[in-house]
Amino acid sequence: MTDNKMFIDKPAYSTPEWCSLYGTPPFEFRDNRSMTILFKTTSNVLKELVPEPLVPNDEDIMSITFSRFFVSGFGSYHELLVAAPVTFDGKEGNFCIYLILDNDIALCAGREIWGFPKKYGRVELKDKDGVMTGNGERGGISFIRGAMQLEEYGTPEDAASSPVIISAKLIPSVKKGALPEVHQLNSTTLQNMKFRNVYKGKATLEFGVSPADPFHRIPIREVLGGVYVNSDFTLDYGEVIHDYLRTTRSKS
Repeated sequence: MTDNKMFIDKPAYSTPEWCSLYGTPPFEFRDNRSMTILFKTTSNVLKELVPEPLVPNDEDIMSITFSRFFVSGFGSYHELLVAAPVTFDGKEGNFCIYLILDNDIALCAGREIWGFPKKYGRVELKDKDGVMTGNGERGGISFIRGAMQLEEYGTPEDAASSPVIISAKLIPSVKKGALPEVHQLNSTTLQNMKFRNVYKGKATLEFGVSPADPFHRIPIREVLGGVYVNSDFTLDYGEVIHDYLRTTRSKS
C-alpha cells in the first residue's frame, strides 16, 4: 500500500487540515494606520471588564483604537480594539477587552492562537478636512464613534504604550456541564515597532445603544485626546501567564 497524499503534504497548523485557514506566527504588520482615543471611565466598571489577577490602572483609563492593517498571511482589514492598561505581577501591559474586524483569517487566528476576543463587524477609519474619524458597526448599529483633530505632529513617545498585549483565552468544552477546555491569560509582546508618522490632537468619543454590544453602559467620564500613527510591527508567539483551570483544580 502506497502513501501518496494528494492534499496534505505537511502537518497542519490550523483547520481545515488539508487547507489551513492560517499559518504560523510571526505575522508582519506593515504601513498600518491607527487612531487611538484615550478616555476615563469609572473604577467599578473597569474592575468588571478586567479579570483577576490583572490589576486595572489607578486612573481608570481605557483606549479605543480604529485601525487599517496590512498583514502577511492575513491580507488587509479594518479592526477596532478596546483595551485598558493593567499590571500583572508588577509588569505593565494592555488588556484586550473587545475587538471587531472584517477579516475571517485574522478573526480566527486571533481567537485560536492568542485568545483575542474578536467578533466579526465593520470598522471605518477616514481622514477629511484634517479630522480623523472612526466608526464601529455590528448588526446595522453604529455603537462606537470617535474622532480626532490632526492638530500637531507628534513623536514616538506620544504614541508609545506598553507593547505587551494580554488576552483572556476561553475555549468551551463540547461536553455538557464540563469545565472549559482552555481558560487562561495569555501575553504576547509586539516586536520591531516602528513609527513612521505620529499626530496628536483633541478627540471626541461616543457610544451608541446596542443590545448585542452594550458599550452605552460604559461611562465616558473624560476624553483625554487622540493619537494617530502610521506604523510597522511584528506579532509573534506569546506565553501563558495564568491558568484558571489549574487554579480551579488545585482548589478542588
